[in-house]
Amino acid sequence: MKGEDKVEIQELTARYANAMDDTDLDSWMATWDANGLWKGGLGDFQGTDKLKKLFAALGERIKNRRHVMTNFVIEGDDAQATQRCYMLVFDRVNEARLIASGVYNDRLIKSDGKWKFLERRVALDPSFRP
Repeated sequence: MKGEDKVEIQELTARYANAMDDTDLDSWMATWDANGLWKGGLGDFQGTDKLKKLFAALGERIKNRRHVMTNFVIEGDDAQATQRCYMLVFDRVNEARLIASGVYNDRLIKSDGKWKFLERRVALDPSFRP
């Protein structure tokens, strides 16, 4: 896998996090393949309509938060890839405190020259599970 593809995938991940922080549905949806799948504590959400419902369901949970993605491990070729990265979520309005941490395990595809999430599986660390 070329270094530029890895950088593009990291930037895609940053756009995903920024869109959550800005509660910007359109920008968040632009990071997804039309058949994308998000799996996590709220359930499984696959396809454009269900991903939009997930974003709406997250509502207050993502408002006034700062999502930070780190420790990227990206492997693949010029058409598909996997990524593992850590997630930290901080309160950005009240007191500066860690709200959640966990791991994303992703599958990505390159479509029309752009990387998109095909699947994101998020697992919160045990200390943050409800």
